[in-house]
Amino acid sequence: MAIRLHRCPLGFIKTSGHGCWVTQKALDEAGIEYELVKAPLRRSKREEVKRLTGQELLPVIEFEDGTAVREEGKVFVEQIRSGRLFDGHSGDPGAAA
Repeated sequence: MAIRLHRCPLGFIKTSGHGCWVTQKALDEAGIEYELVKAPLRRSKREEVKRLTGQELLPVIEFEDGTAVREEGKVFVEQIRSGRLFDGHSGDPGAAA
């Protein structure tokens, strides 16, 4: 799996204002394979997210090279749609394996 999407467990919330949902939807629409990691609902329990990014907010995309990025959903959507999500990270589906 090239990347991991760390998102909240509230998968039933599918609105344009929900960063986790819009990020996941953009990945799906772009055909980018990812592993879905549902983080705990309570921020204080998000130890893996905090280890990766230093903060407890979601969504987070973890790349194959072990780096992780935390952005607002609309930022991720723009990066995914423009083809810039993998800039500076390994795991680009267009790159040779």
